[in-house]
Amino acid sequence: GGGLRVLGTKVQHKETMITSIAWVPVGVPTENPRRAEVPDEELDPAFVLAGGLEGESDRSDSDERDVSCSEGNDEAKLSDERRTFNTSTTENARNVTGNYSRLRDLSPPARTLGAGLDEAMAALNMEKYDDEDDAHTRAARLFGAGRTTFYANNDDDPHITIKDDEDVFEEDYPDDFTIRHTDLVLLAARTDVDVSHLEVYVYEEAVLNGTEDCNLYCHHDLLLPAFPLSVSWLARPHSLQEEQTANCVAIGTMYPGIEIWNLDLIDAVEPVVTLGGFKRCAATTGPKDSKFHDEESDHALGGSAPDPVWTSSSKQKKRKQKQRKQLNNSELQKDSHTDAILGISWNSQHRNVLASASADHTVRIWDLLTQSTQQILTHHSDKVQAVEWNPTEPSVLLTGGFDKNVAVIDARDSRNASMKWKVGADVECAIWNLGSPTQVIVSDENGSVTCFDSRKGECSNPIFELSAHKKAATCLSISPGAPSLLVSASTDKTLKLWDISIGEPKLIAQKDPEIGALFTAVFSPSVPYLIGCAGAKGEVAVWDIMSEKSVADGCHGVLLERYNRAAMPR
Repeated sequence: GGGLRVLGTKVQHKETMITSIAWVPVGVPTENPRRAEVPDEELDPAFVLAGGLEGESDRSDSDERDVSCSEGNDEAKLSDERRTFNTSTTENARNVTGNYSRLRDLSPPARTLGAGLDEAMAALNMEKYDDEDDAHTRAARLFGAGRTTFYANNDDDPHITIKDDEDVFEEDYPDDFTIRHTDLVLLAARTDVDVSHLEVYVYEEAVLNGTEDCNLYCHHDLLLPAFPLSVSWLARPHSLQEEQTANCVAIGTMYPGIEIWNLDLIDAVEPVVTLGGFKRCAATTGPKDSKFHDEESDHALGGSAPDPVWTSSSKQKKRKQKQRKQLNNSELQKDSHTDAILGISWNSQHRNVLASASADHTVRIWDLLTQSTQQILTHHSDKVQAVEWNPTEPSVLLTGGFDKNVAVIDARDSRNASMKWKVGADVECAIWNLGSPTQVIVSDENGSVTCFDSRKGECSNPIFELSAHKKAATCLSISPGAPSLLVSASTDKTLKLWDISIGEPKLIAQKDPEIGALFTAVFSPSVPYLIGCAGAKGEVAVWDIMSEKSVADGCHGVLLERYNRAAMPR
């Protein structure tokens, strides 16, 4: 349909999915991300774990010692091996066929194999293998022995017959890694069968990129240690005094640690900070999946992950059991969650503060500067799925869990300043109503969406309750540019856009992005008429709601038109 841009093929990859996405504010990413430099002292242990360089070096040393001890016996051993090979080959041939002359017609006679080996060794000239080649020989080996000609530029090369003047201007063809200040960046946590990574996408709106079509492509990615569940962009401060911040992302996985990565680094091999988690030796040598993978994944993704990901052969089950046993024996850091990280929320007003929700039934509030826990909240009796800071009251936190409770807590007095409401099923998502920041909106596993007002007190009746989807309503998001617009995503494969300006929500648009069951959907904070979504097919889609007549022609279209960058003077 119109207004929808999908990245990826239309073929469903059942063993690939995207579980969480997040937008980066426009203009924040650096124009030319730099490549990470890895110190040698960090490479050595990595190669050892991979059976790489250091292990090969050890084997080479051992081989050299073996060679030095046995050089005198090489010829004798070779002669013995030839005699043994010739004899065994001949005897086996006679036993199998009973007719040596027939075997001779089918393959080379055994008596010639020894001579053939001598000829092959002579051709290889192994005695001079380690001798230094001259420059001409090395060049011939690399580029071929024929005549090689180099030209200083394309104009001098007679083989290039089309001389295009436009190629001279580099600004017309910027480097592939350049991110323009108008580009939108979208983060997506992808999982394949045995590999998980964070993908950094660039979205170019139509007209702004000089064409009539929008463009969405993967800029680079980061390898993750385990199945990712939650992603939150953050501007990580260097100190409380400095205004300078780093463009980062916090990622929660099936492991109990929270990894913070610098998004302006290409090919980074490790996060800049890890909050909690396993001790380094356990994290680097542990298995790819955590002990919580089989047990929690279905809940974390709304109860309907593609079957091939979670059902495996007996061999795979045995491997997972072995991995769980290894992780049970792994040692956690003292200041850490003890189970998977299901939700993360960065406090944009107190930039050094991060909240995390975990399957260990707790919520932790972290100080990014000291990399330590400041508070541990234990008000839920089951896994905590959702967490979000209030946009106007930075000390107030919203949480939701599998105990079917949603809670509002003031972190300054968490024991006394708190209230709870009950919903009909496990909480999938909980957000603040941007148009009325005292209200919370909750979606659950049954597909219901419910709104409560904290001013009415604990256990008060809902403002509205809506059966939004036939299956789990996995995600909610409100447009920052039109706060009465709410989008809901579901494992029924649909996105629904609701007008919540009046008491009962009104459905004004609906979209099937054709990317399977939806696990996540988020409005762009910079261009609030764009919705990014992803799910079970492992594809990312962007829905431009201004392409919907019901939105563009209504009161919401007037509000959102102010953010239409194509209409802005440039």
